[in-house]
Amino acid sequence: MKAISAWRLVAVSRLILAMFALLAIYVDPTQPARSSELAYFILAAYVIYSAALALILERFVVSRPAAHLVHGIDILTFGVVLHLTDGPTSPFFVLLTFALFAATIRWGWRGAVFTTMATVAIYGILAVSSEDLMDDLNRVVMRGIYLVVAGVLFAYFGGIIERMRHNVASLAGSSAQAWLGGDTPIASVLRRAAAITRATRALAVWRDETGSVLRVVEFDRGVIKYSESANKLPAVDGKVRTGAEFWRGGSQKLPDWLIGGKAESIVMAPLPGGSAEGFVLFVDCEETGEDLLPLAGVAAARIGYEIAEQDLRHQLIEAAKAEEREKLARDIHDDLLQSMAAVAIQLASLPKKSGGETEGLAQIRAIIGEQQDKLRTLVREATGERSAQKTCRVAGRLRKLLVELQAQWACSIALSVAPLDLVMSEKAMKGVFMLVSEAIANGVRHGRASRFEVHLESTRTLFTLTIRDDGVGLQEPASIFEYEAVLTEEIGSISLSRRVQALGWRLSLDNSPRGLSVTIRGALE
Repeated sequence: MKAISAWRLVAVSRLILAMFALLAIYVDPTQPARSSELAYFILAAYVIYSAALALILERFVVSRPAAHLVHGIDILTFGVVLHLTDGPTSPFFVLLTFALFAATIRWGWRGAVFTTMATVAIYGILAVSSEDLMDDLNRVVMRGIYLVVAGVLFAYFGGIIERMRHNVASLAGSSAQAWLGGDTPIASVLRRAAAITRATRALAVWRDETGSVLRVVEFDRGVIKYSESANKLPAVDGKVRTGAEFWRGGSQKLPDWLIGGKAESIVMAPLPGGSAEGFVLFVDCEETGEDLLPLAGVAAARIGYEIAEQDLRHQLIEAAKAEEREKLARDIHDDLLQSMAAVAIQLASLPKKSGGETEGLAQIRAIIGEQQDKLRTLVREATGERSAQKTCRVAGRLRKLLVELQAQWACSIALSVAPLDLVMSEKAMKGVFMLVSEAIANGVRHGRASRFEVHLESTRTLFTLTIRDDGVGLQEPASIFEYEAVLTEEIGSISLSRRVQALGWRLSLDNSPRGLSVTIRGALE
């Protein structure tokens, strides 16, 4: 559908209305006959004026003073025509309604209010000056009341349009100021949309194309919360898949974890097609009505755009990291691995010179050989020589790793895995092994720990890894530090937290004088 400007719409409507008014008075002249003839000529001139104005607006834009003048001419012409054609009982009373419509289209609720005042004043003057007022008093009274009620409705309509424009503009620009307020762009859009709809809770729920974790950003009574869930994305009906929908609480079955219990009303809008599948949800909105649906649609579109931009930014960062890893891997291969090979050759020749190989020397050679194997694997992966993705059982290989770490760091490590037949992807398992190795090394070196407990448990798609030690803990108050605080305040090992972030997992710390507990949560795949 081709767009038409408000001015052109009003101009065309004015011309059509003037032509039919002229036709009406030509077919059936009103009384008195002399006044009817004058009204006929005025309407004929008004038709010519309307046609000229419509042609002008095809090529030019009317300035604000000219717009006020045109509107004033309309109201004055309508008042004269009514005066010449039966006054307050004139059949051309509908012309005043057109003036209200034109003012609302042009200037919103303010135009409707001022035009209502002007038309009611003109109609009141016509009624008071009429000699036959008492003969048709009921029609005069009803028409006067109609003007007032119509003016209120037009003003309300204009207010809705103005508020919608303001709200949409506010949503469109909300993410630009996000970081200044401490929110992410997604949270900023959600916070603003909740403020507009006056919802008690608002949620953005999505699952990206590659992730198995359901991501949730929630606005609950002024507080933004970020979380991840292993739950499935709730199924919604066909209407919600194609556009925003509003319903009362019982008309759509959604899980309690999503809506937070009983909901009186819900507005849902799907995220636009792209890198994420999900929706935006507003629970118990104080504002109701059809105007919430386009707002919810705009909020969903903005959040979908932010998710897509976030994914693209992540891909660019990962591409840059991969390039740097490949460069570093080649440097390791050309320098460090060659040096370690030379050390291994020198160590191999020592037993011949000393007459035998000691236990300590054998252990050193074993450690160097093991590290060489690990470095070669890292080099192959970083340079693109990756094997096909596969899964494997974790318990046995993790137990073997912990035996090596016990010997390396002279400590005791207890292990528990649930379920015992836990299977992870090769990539996830390597990430877990690296994190366990680094956490135990940090516990011995910095926390003076001698005993560790490693617990690994999982659901169908997520795992939780907990590493506890008996050391002195961190130089921080005894407290639990969640993922956002660990990253922003750089609590604990920066290397460990960045490694967890690079893997797309989440980390929390439980610090106490009795030791440190590191908890890592992530996807099995």
